[in-house]
Amino acid sequence: MRVTPLALALAGFVALAAPAAADPIDDCNSNTPQYVIDGCTKLIDEGKANNDALAIAHFNRANALDDKGDHDAAIADYDQAIKLKPDYVDSYLNRGLVHEGKKDYDSAIADFNRAIALKPDFARAFYARGRAYESKGDLQQALAGYEEAAKLAPNNKAVQKRLVEVKQKLGQ
Repeated sequence: MRVTPLALALAGFVALAAPAAADPIDDCNSNTPQYVIDGCTKLIDEGKANNDALAIAHFNRANALDDKGDHDAAIADYDQAIKLKPDYVDSYLNRGLVHEGKKDYDSAIADFNRAIALKPDFARAFYARGRAYESKGDLQQALAGYEEAAKLAPNNKAVQKRLVEVKQKLGQ
């Protein structure tokens, strides 16, 4: 359910030579986690990108690090992406998903709340928040999250399934 890497815009880089710039950018946007990590690391270390491009590089690398199981490093990169671009809603969602995977539900919920504050119609964040509350055992809050997600994404089968299951657990 994680948001996938976004393409880095060439406009975000200042005065990079065309042949040298293509490989790290391509790697940073690839589907192979190690290429993403290597390419994004090179772009970050070069220090030639603007804040938006750096935020995307940290975001992409965080996704790849999470894919490889390095959850703490992924959280650190999501932190960096958010520091560079405080309104980067996908970084909050994905960082929350990593926290959720680590069973740190309070941190996950805080990230999902921030994503929702930035994008009030973000069904995925409501769904994820509902899941985190459900994992904590707070079925009323889980139900509220799933209901909001269902309003925003009425055809989403996963949302509908969780909504029915939580209602059953609550005897509704």
